[in-house]
Amino acid sequence: MKKDTPIKWLFFDLGSTLVDETKCIEYRIEETLKQENAPVREVFFACMEKMIENNQLPYKDAVKEFGLEQVKWPKELEQLYEDVPWVLQTLAGKYKMGIIANQSLGSEERMRNWGILDYFEVIAASAEAGVAKPDKRIFELALEKSEAKPEECYMIGDRLDNDIIPAKEMGMQTIWVRQSWFGKGNVELAAEKPDVIVERLEEILEYL
Repeated sequence: MKKDTPIKWLFFDLGSTLVDETKCIEYRIEETLKQENAPVREVFFACMEKMIENNQLPYKDAVKEFGLEQVKWPKELEQLYEDVPWVLQTLAGKYKMGIIANQSLGSEERMRNWGILDYFEVIAASAEAGVAKPDKRIFELALEKSEAKPEECYMIGDRLDNDIIPAKEMGMQTIWVRQSWFGKGNVELAAEKPDVIVERLEEILEYL
């Protein structure tokens, strides 16, 4: 980990980083496999594994592979990971924090309902910003709002494609949290490598 420039800001992704989407993904797969001509669960999972090993989109590309329809994302099944409140509380006194996330409208309301909104000074969410990761403009927007330099920031997220690569290209330091399907991505194929890799969010406290 680089120590040259003091870190002042931590930017987090939401989905599968702070927000546990396990039930959402399970629901989506179950409903998808009810479609006519859907493969058995084991075959679909094997296809998802193949996709993510090549840094493709595990669910969406597997659905295309079998000619199936995507099932709508069930937002009502989202919940925080258990360690999120105390991790954020621990970090709040040491760093300023923000969100850079691809989300549907209403991110702040959902964060307020989860009890975490007050931890964040800057929120750059795609639906409101009009631009989505991996487009660097959403990172630029967050940096502009925070008045921070890239080298003063960490981007913390679960996706190599949306979080790690563009943030590194911007000059930010990065932490890859491998607690979702995207955590099975192949770092050797990635154009940029994360500075830190952890299996669960709480492990970031060992580095920050």
